[in-house]
Amino acid sequence: MSDLLILAGDDGVRLNAKVEMHERGLILHSRSGKDRNRDYRAALEMLMSRLDHGQVAYRIYLDSRPVQEVSLSERELTFDRLAPVGMRFDELVRAMNAGSSSHGAWRRLLIETPGTSTVRLREIIDSKTNISRLPASELRKVTTAHIHSAVQKLLGGGDAPNFAPSRDYDAFTSTGTPLAPKKVFGLAIEEALGIEAFPAHFSAGWGQICFELLEEAGLWITPKKEGVGRPKPDPKTIEAELADFVPTEEERSWIEGNPKIVSHLKRERASGLAKQKRDAFITEHERLFCEDCKLDPVERYGPDAGAACIEVHHHRTHVENMMPGHKTSLDDLKCLCANCHRVLHRKLALGITIHQ
Repeated sequence: MSDLLILAGDDGVRLNAKVEMHERGLILHSRSGKDRNRDYRAALEMLMSRLDHGQVAYRIYLDSRPVQEVSLSERELTFDRLAPVGMRFDELVRAMNAGSSSHGAWRRLLIETPGTSTVRLREIIDSKTNISRLPASELRKVTTAHIHSAVQKLLGGGDAPNFAPSRDYDAFTSTGTPLAPKKVFGLAIEEALGIEAFPAHFSAGWGQICFELLEEAGLWITPKKEGVGRPKPDPKTIEAELADFVPTEEERSWIEGNPKIVSHLKRERASGLAKQKRDAFITEHERLFCEDCKLDPVERYGPDAGAACIEVHHHRTHVENMMPGHKTSLDDLKCLCANCHRVLHRKLALGITIHQ
C-alpha cells in the first residue's frame, strides 16, 4: 500500500496537496510556486478537522530539510487547539516562519499522532461519509432562530468542524462579518433536527434551500473570486415585491438587483421613526451630520437647506425585520447624507459587504 494519501474535499474534488503516511503520523509537504501543493491550506485544515472529528490527539512540528536533525521538542509549533481550524492555520503559519525572513511561507510539516495506528489514521483521513441528502421537508425545519443561534456560536469563537472554510461564498452578518454559509447552515441543522450535520446532508448555492433560508434570516451572501455570481431575479418576483410599493427610477434599479431590498425601502419611507431619530441625534450631538463621511450639511449649505441633506437609514433591517415581533428602535437607524445613503443602498442591492 502506498504511503501517499489522496485528499478530496467535501465535493469529492481531489486537492492539490502532497500528504504521506509517516511512522510518527503524517507529512504535509510544502507549497512552492503556483502549482506545487497549491491546496496546502485546505489540506492542513481538512487534516486537523478530521483528526478532531476522529478524536485523535496530535502535535505539529516544522519538518523542513534544514531542521530535520533538530530535536522535535525544539521545532514543535504551538497553536490554540480550541480555535477554529482557520485560526489555527494562521497561527501555525506565523509559528513556522518565526525568526525567518519569510513571514508567509507554507513549509513542510510533521503531524505526530501518538497512540494511533497507521491503519486507524488512514481510515480517519480517508473517511468517506455515506450520508444521504436530507429531504426538503427536513431542511425547511431550520428556522430563522436556528440560523441566528448558529451565527452567534460562530461569532463567539465556536466552529462547525465537519465543514471546511468556504472557498466560493461568504455570508455576511449585519455588522459585515463574513461567515462560511455551510458552517452556519450545518450548525442550524444540528439544532433544528438534533443530528450531527455533514456536508453531504445538503447543497449550498443559488437556488438551494440553504441559501434561501440563510438570506431569509438576514444574511447577505456574496460570491468570492471562484463563486458563481448572484443570478438575476425572475421579473415576476420583482413585480410581486412591488405590488404595494411604487419605487423611484433609481430604487427600481436597486430592486432589480435584489428584490428583497423592497421591505427595507418601505420602512425608510415611514416618516415617524425618521423624525424621532433626527430629533434624538440632534439632542445627543447638537447638530445633524453624516455618520459615514461626517459631512455637516448645515455648515456647508446653511441652516435653511442643509438639514434636508441628512436622511435616515434602517441599517439593521435586513437582519432583524425577519424576526417575529421585532419593532425597529432608534438604534436600528443611522443618519446619512444623500450620497452615502445611495451608495449604501447600491451595496445592499449588490450584496456587497457593509461595515457598520
